[in-house]
Amino acid sequence: MNYRENLRYFVLFGIIFVLIYFVTAIKPLNKEFFLQTEHSIYLNNEEQTADRDGSTFNASETKAYPFRLKEYAGYFTESGEIIFAQKIPFKATLSEYFWAFYGNNEESIEIKNIDGSIASIIRSAGFPFLQDDRIYLLPPGGNSISEYTLSGARTWNYESYAPVTAFNSSSKGAVIGFADGALVCLTPDGKERFAFYPGGSANEIILGADISETEDLTACISGINKQRFVLTTFDSSKHKVVFHEYLNADMHTRALVQFSKDSSHVFYSYNGGLGIVDCKKLKSIHIPLKGTVVQIEELADRNLTLVLAREGSNFSIYLLENSSKLVGSFAFGAQSAFITATPSGFFVGHDSTISKLNIERK
Repeated sequence: MNYRENLRYFVLFGIIFVLIYFVTAIKPLNKEFFLQTEHSIYLNNEEQTADRDGSTFNASETKAYPFRLKEYAGYFTESGEIIFAQKIPFKATLSEYFWAFYGNNEESIEIKNIDGSIASIIRSAGFPFLQDDRIYLLPPGGNSISEYTLSGARTWNYESYAPVTAFNSSSKGAVIGFADGALVCLTPDGKERFAFYPGGSANEIILGADISETEDLTACISGINKQRFVLTTFDSSKHKVVFHEYLNADMHTRALVQFSKDSSHVFYSYNGGLGIVDCKKLKSIHIPLKGTVVQIEELADRNLTLVLAREGSNFSIYLLENSSKLVGSFAFGAQSAFITATPSGFFVGHDSTISKLNIERK
């Protein structure tokens, strides 16, 4: 090959290299998320009720979001109005539909609408638990769960010899975990769909469980000493464990287990971080976090998941993209905190302040 041919090849190689460089160089940089406070609500450590000129709150016109901060509980709107904030006398349970304050030895419990009117009266002793528009009661003894209608009638009761250690419900039914390691799945009318012991650990116990809203799936954290996460499918005749994994370190307290709204993923808290399982690919990832995960919220239209974790008097909020990629976090000190997702952003409550934050990507 002579000098001219060599020169031609070098020039051609140089042109190709320059073209490749410019094609790759003009790819846009990853955009970053920015948080901006829109407004804040201050509780001022006193009971509050919205001034509505004699009218009552209409839940069909304005969406209300429940909250609990320190010794106060109540509801607020996306515009920043406190519907009411009351001091909790002993214990409280709130959903987007109902709320109840109750004592330790109540013989009957009033379930109230957001405007304070009575929605139902449960004439039985126990601890109520409200989830969406469903009303549950944990009777004395702690080894059974009952569901009630708005008329105050008990529709079903499920009882075991072991104490209840985990419970969750959806439109698909309910899932109950017991101290002996049993996981029970019920139909919406309280009939046993399946019951089994996930096992695999030295000490059997269910520390957290959830049931999907849209798919035939349940998930749980099972056992101590070789603790593991278990994902189960079910149909009308059988159930099947489709994914499980052992955790590197045990939790000895209740663990959060939660399906995403579309049930494409399931999140679970473990000692040292957050586990995320893809329910279709049956693969998991693990994100190290500080503290223990206490709440998960989703901004579905922005494909973001918000994770609130606590370590003593320090809270951290982590932002996940596509339910799996950590894209940001921030921390603050508080004695109590919560997060609530809304159509236009999300609220962060800490001690006596509730702030609305907007997320922008630039």
